[in-house]
Amino acid sequence: MSLKIKLRLFYLLLIPFTIWLGLSTRLPSWKNIPLMNPYAGDVLYATLIVFGLRLLALRPARWKISTASFVFCVLIELQQLYRADWIIRLRHTPPFGLILGFDFSWTDICCYALGVLIGHSISALGEKGLQ
Repeated sequence: MSLKIKLRLFYLLLIPFTIWLGLSTRLPSWKNIPLMNPYAGDVLYATLIVFGLRLLALRPARWKISTASFVFCVLIELQQLYRADWIIRLRHTPPFGLILGFDFSWTDICCYALGVLIGHSISALGEKGLQ
């Protein structure tokens, strides 16, 4: 099997696992875990973006993918400052609430930085192990 196919399979496995883990942070059982409840979802959101962009683009250097992922996450956070009625209604629908978020927060940007770092590290280790 070619390296390209192995890498794509690697990310195809990581993406649903990360989604599952991120959605599980919304379960009531996470409410009692300090730091996990308010921040884990945002960290995993950024990690997922790294994996998704890497799946789509294997050729660019990992640092470029990580930078693009962080910029994407920050732009999503910044759009939360836009408060038109139509987008507020859209944010309150199940898929868009998870994707777009609700309220701007500086701590989310810190979580995105950590999530990108985690995604970058997993990518580096996984790709090294597959070669």
